[in-house]
Amino acid sequence: MIRKSLLVSSAVLIALLSACSAKQEQPGAGSTQQPAASKEPVELVLYSTAATSEEEVKAKFTDPIEKQFPNIKIKYIKKGTGTNINELIAAGQTIDIYYESVNFFNTVNTYQIGYDMTDLLKKHNVDVNAFEPTMIDYAKAMSGGKGIYGIPVWSQNVILFYNKDIFDKFGVSYPKNGMTWDELTETAKKLTRSEGGKQYLGFVGSPSHLLRANQFSLTMLDPKTDKATINANEKWKQIYQTYFVNTSTDPGYQKVMESIKNKLPYKDQWNKDRNLAMFAYLSDFEWATTGTDGLNWDIAALPTFKDAPSIGSQAYPFYWGVTAQSKYKDEGMQVIKFLTDKDYQTKQVKSGTMTSLKDDAIKKMLGQDSKVKDKNLSAVFFNKYAPMPTKSNYEGDAQKPYEDAIHEAALGSTDMNTLFRKIEETANKAVNDVKSKNK
Repeated sequence: MIRKSLLVSSAVLIALLSACSAKQEQPGAGSTQQPAASKEPVELVLYSTAATSEEEVKAKFTDPIEKQFPNIKIKYIKKGTGTNINELIAAGQTIDIYYESVNFFNTVNTYQIGYDMTDLLKKHNVDVNAFEPTMIDYAKAMSGGKGIYGIPVWSQNVILFYNKDIFDKFGVSYPKNGMTWDELTETAKKLTRSEGGKQYLGFVGSPSHLLRANQFSLTMLDPKTDKATINANEKWKQIYQTYFVNTSTDPGYQKVMESIKNKLPYKDQWNKDRNLAMFAYLSDFEWATTGTDGLNWDIAALPTFKDAPSIGSQAYPFYWGVTAQSKYKDEGMQVIKFLTDKDYQTKQVKSGTMTSLKDDAIKKMLGQDSKVKDKNLSAVFFNKYAPMPTKSNYEGDAQKPYEDAIHEAALGSTDMNTLFRKIEETANKAVNDVKSKNK
């Protein structure tokens, strides 16, 4: 009887221990337990329409991932002739992990490779509340109410670069965090001048990035009707006038535009001609340190509107997602989780890449181990992010009409009302043409 009782007690104890162990292994909120990586060799195909160089992918992603998961091999397919996403899909090429900037959701929706990662995120203990809220809100909205197709691995925003030598030459004070657009306009006018046979330009903003990440969170198309919004919201006039027109009216500025095929100045005027005093562009420090040897530059926060104080640009995150095609969704999720954990994020932030996490301690480490460690890096996170609005899947098709009109507005060759009617007509036509092709 005693022996039988001991056997029963032992069996009960074993069952209890097993249940306890199983409970500990179950992922859940606040748990640090991670599902073990599969030990079977797996090859994951990584693709992006960003056409990132193979060298950068290897250094930033492939090497760290394969070191963390020895059984996983990353096969990166770079976008190019024959490897555009429509060509890969048509050829039956499986993509396991896809990443792209703010057009991520438009792409995965168009090619029907989006996969709701809600259950994977829970299983692998990825806390979406750890990310900047505007980025997650956008991801949920753009997944069409079907969950979440991608999470942000890193981000950028629009900031103000300035050439200190031009400011020094003309005795003008440097831009500061917290400037308004009115203050920037006045500063730009002091710097748009000809000296020693060289035309200097006060300011230019990158058209594509300022439009997409505008501070009023306007969309180019109504997400419900896919129709152009240019004449539906008065704020568009304020955007065009402030970002592009107010600082380009000087005759010397106009002559420079005419000399570059009636376009706004851009990277060449910043990097090569070095006659551009201020340039609103993405917080991409890899770009900022390439071809800028000897350029004495620094940064400030993007100026703000009086009627939207402290609001900077929208975030410009790069989303990563496991695709519906993949047979290795758990492995893909493990990779993305690794890229968003604090250790990896901290290393990337120290090298000069903006984190997508809302962790202030990590943000403060920005650029500590990089070439830009002596710059005014407080500018990057100085403003609040403008909300990222829900967009039509055809938003990208409407961008060219909006962007092309910027140059006309800056030249003053057409009045704004006429120009906006033209934008509305051409944007709507572009969307209708795409819809017709997809039928």
